[in-house]
Amino acid sequence: MKIVAVAWRICAVGGLGAILMTSAWGQGTGRVSAEQFRVTWERRAFGVRPSIEGHVYNTSSVRVTDVRLQIEGLGADSRPVGRKFAWALGDIVPGGETSFVTPAMPGAVDYQITVISYDVVSSQAP
Repeated sequence: MKIVAVAWRICAVGGLGAILMTSAWGQGTGRVSAEQFRVTWERRAFGVRPSIEGHVYNTSSVRVTDVRLQIEGLGADSRPVGRKFAWALGDIVPGGETSFVTPAMPGAVDYQITVISYDVVSSQAP
């Protein structure tokens, strides 16, 4: 098991934000580095409860499943106001994407979203 850490954060502007993958680890065959995941999010403008909705993109050559996200809410001063976990829906094929939805955090104006774990399902043949 190898931990890879690379951190980038892009602040929300006009209710739309993007956070790039900051860390990941995997189990199984195949190798996937942190740079091979990308996470985007935006505030959901409908529904009874404020929430954020996003996508996880897999640019690797392996199919992954059980993708777990750590979502850290940041206040106006860029300090953490809360942390929670969510699951991306289903498997993500090579070059594919999936989505997630989670309730917004009170006091958060920005989010740092990290893929913290995943399982490799299969690799593409070379």
